This record gives sequence, structure tokens and C-alpha cells, in this order.
Amino acid sequence: MKKKSEISMMKWARDLFPFNRSLTGKGNVKTLSYIKSINKNFKILYTNSGKKVFDWKIPNEWEVKKAYFEDTNKKKYCDFTKHNLHLVGYSQPFSKTLSFNKLKKKIYTDKKNPDAIPYVTSYYKKDWGFCMKYKNFKKLKKKEKFKVLIDSKIFKGKMHYSEMLIKGKSKKEILIVSYICHPSMANNELSGPLIVMALSKLLKKSKYSVRLLLVPETIGAIDYIKKKERHLKKNLIAGFNLTCIGDSGPFTLISSKEENTYADKVAYRILSKTKKFKKLSFLKRGSNERQFGCQNMNLPFVTICRSRFLDFKEYHTSNDNLKMINEKNLNLSLKYIFNIISEIQKNKIYVKRQNCEPFFSKYNLIRKTRGGKKPNLTEIKISDIVAYAGANYDEKELVKKINITKENLTYLLNKLKKFKILKELL
Repeated sequence: MKKKSEISMMKWARDLFPFNRSLTGKGNVKTLSYIKSINKNFKILYTNSGKKVFDWKIPNEWEVKKAYFEDTNKKKYCDFTKHNLHLVGYSQPFSKTLSFNKLKKKIYTDKKNPDAIPYVTSYYKKDWGFCMKYKNFKKLKKKEKFKVLIDSKIFKGKMHYSEMLIKGKSKKEILIVSYICHPSMANNELSGPLIVMALSKLLKKSKYSVRLLLVPETIGAIDYIKKKERHLKKNLIAGFNLTCIGDSGPFTLISSKEENTYADKVAYRILSKTKKFKKLSFLKRGSNERQFGCQNMNLPFVTICRSRFLDFKEYHTSNDNLKMINEKNLNLSLKYIFNIISEIQKNKIYVKRQNCEPFFSKYNLIRKTRGGKKPNLTEIKISDIVAYAGANYDEKELVKKINITKENLTYLLNKLKKFKILKELL
């Protein structure tokens, strides 16, 4: 296993940055093949186009050879080979000469960021278009005619994704998720997979299994849940979506819907120690926490980022380039994600072996003769431990919740285990 100092995430970033990632296509396959070259234990998997997954369908595959428009002097604009953000994602093939007035309806710019190419997609609507810097758009000649060429194809193919399982002593697992569906953007796209790749080199076999998952955002998560719904509901201890985690912004936790899952508690426990930490409501959601943590799944799942998506001006533009991330920031993010996983691995969670309150007096855990006097402190603590024991409370959470010392908790837990009232979640 490599040490952190031997991992160069920025080297990986420079290699991966140019690939034209989308929901499907060669850019995704190249990305996943590169990740597999870093760790051969990643499996590259796929789902066929057209497959129904809940309320969605897996999209057709998209492939681009070239795309641009040119004026009568053969000067090219929005050349896809120069920057893949120049082409609207999933653009249909198109070849025709258009007037400026007709072409401008298919050109996207961002007046607030005139030096940036915006990122625009049309995944589920048949369309085409170009994206360019607003300052360059203003220079186009309004009386000119432009020859448009988009050499692309959309066809029945595959949507690829990748996962790696680090088997633990238990089948219960920690899930780390990021996405591989954005073209050349660094913080919003690459930072999450870079951390996942680094984790794959650092994590060792431990108590719980750890699953590393890289999917196209939204549709990839929905497809994965469709395949693994029963497994996830049975085995997931805590899940974490990683996005926008390579810049210098404060660590930010986007909470689960109810804000009280084990993933919420452990992430808060570790990240709240960082400077300017932010805890946001599920109302601020926007990534794969929408799928795993909501919509009848209600899994213990949160998102962790630095500057939240939508909250930095470079978001979804060409200005989210390799200058947005660096080795120092990535390593700090890696450290805290690694610490969250380690925190879960080293703490025990206890669950009840039966429904309703146990018959405590049968085990001589409370007085058999009652009346008049209040229960003593030990009786109260035993009752509280059993009441709160469950998937959302490890030992540290129980200490805090029921106001008990670690030593006393351990003593009482051992008693409850002896009588088979509680068992460790394994």
C-alpha cells in the first residue's frame, strides 16, 4: 500500500482533465480505464441503453468526432477539439449553413462570467448547441453566414460505471460515492473521483466493508440503487457522496433529510473540528444525496464538499479548471474523509435482539419488587441504553446522549450482551 506522500492526485487530475465525460461515451470509458490502471481492483460495469430503472430509462450512448462552426473565411469557432465544453452535451448531429440570427439561438454564453465557457447539456431532449465565452460571442459578425458542423452520433449502447469493494470482517458496509459525468471541470468533477482513487490505495481491510462507487450523477445513482436496493437497505452503515472537494473552501456537510442518521453524526463529529465548518440542510441538496438519502430510500447518506456546488462563481464553467484544485487541498480533504471512515471502523454500534422493552427483572438488571421509590441511576441508564441502541448510535453517541461515562457504558453494554439483549451490528 502506498503512503499518502506517494500519491499524486494532481498528476491523475492532469491526465483525466481532457476526457469528454458525460452520462455515457468513450470519455467515461477512458476515465474508468485510467482509474482501473491506478487500482486494478476497480470493476468496470455497465447497464444497457433503454433499460427502465424506476421512473427513468438508461440513455442512449453519445459519441462526438468533431464539432465547430466557421465563417466564410474558414475561421473556426467553438471547436470541440480545443475545449469539450464548447459543445452542448448530447448534441445531435447537424450540418447546415445558418445566418447569425438563426445561429445565435443555439449559442449559450454567461454574461456574468464573460471570460468563461458555460457548461450546458441536453441529455433528455433532442437538440444541439454551442457554448462560448460571452466576450467572443460579441465579436461575431452579425451579417455573416456560418457553416455549422456537428459530427456526433447517439445510439443504443451502454452506460458505464465502476466500483471497488474492500471486504471487511462484516458484510455491513460504508459507501463512498462520486461521479464521472462532467467534461473538463476540476473541482466539480474530478475532485471527488481523485479522493476515491486515493482511498483505494490507502484503505486496508477492517471491521466493516468499504465500497467505492463512481457513477454518472443522478441516472447512475438511480440505476445502482435499482440493482442494489435490498443490499443497501440491509447492509449500509453510512454513505458519503463526495463533490467539489478540491478547493480551499470550508468543509461543508449537506445533511440527510432528517439530519440525524449515523452518516450525519459521524461526518459532523469529524468535520466540525475544521475551520469555518458549514452544516447545511437537505434543502441545499443537489447531488447524489437526492437519490440515496431520499425518495423512499432514506438511507444514512450525506454529501461532503468544500465550496458547495452553485456557491462558487467558477461552477459549471471552463473557469473550473486545474487551477481550482491543488495537492494541498486534496490531501486535506483526503485526510478528513479517511478519518471519517476510520471513526466508523473503530467504534461499535449495538442493536436490540428483540422488539419492545426486555423483561429486565428476569435478568436481575432491575429490582423485582417495585413501588414508591424512583428507579436507581443504574436502572435508568440500562433502560436508556436499550432504548437508544440502534444503527444511528455508536458508543460515542450513546455516551453523549444518555450522559454516561465511557467506562460505565462499557460495563453495562457487556452485561446486556451477556444476556443477549443487545448485539454488535456486524
